[in-house]
Amino acid sequence: MPKIFSDARKQSLYKIIKQNCINLIREKGYKQLNIRELAKTTGISTGTFYNFYNSKEDLILSIMEESQHNLENRFFKILECNGKITKSEFIDLYSFFFLRDEKNIFRYLSRDDLTAILLRTERNQSFETIRTSMKKNIKYIDKPKKNINFNAVINFIQLVNLCLQNSDLLVKEEIESTVKKLLENITEQIFEEEI
Repeated sequence: MPKIFSDARKQSLYKIIKQNCINLIREKGYKQLNIRELAKTTGISTGTFYNFYNSKEDLILSIMEESQHNLENRFFKILECNGKITKSEFIDLYSFFFLRDEKNIFRYLSRDDLTAILLRTERNQSFETIRTSMKKNIKYIDKPKKNINFNAVINFIQLVNLCLQNSDLLVKEEIESTVKKLLENITEQIFEEEI
């Protein structure tokens, strides 16, 4: 029989489970993530874990959605202050997301990991979904181009992901500047050239 937790304790456990999951994936990788070890690290039984999530994939999807939500919150905080997103704010926002946001689970998952997770949960984020989301947010960009090449933007985002997923093949001291260069290429596709 599952333990009965107060609402406050449930919310606390959701946060602890997610953080422990991120820590274990960062240390061992998605394929080595074991629910028994995660539950033990969290101080709950394996059965109790399944009262919170149906599977490790459901947990990871929840963390992915939270990462996206946190990015959107930072995006809209900039809007509250400035009304529009400038090129430099765009680069700073996404540099933080890709390089320093330790809660961003995307930093620790390979393309194969993401594919496996999405297949097991029967969810798919197609390029069309990404394009639609980008088109919706263009109205918040300061001086956007009239004809944005969204396919090029998607490719540059994929290059950033490939760069981070294969960072062991790159010169460590130059990873941050490489990601920033790729983000600058994205801004060249989105923002009008400054005169």
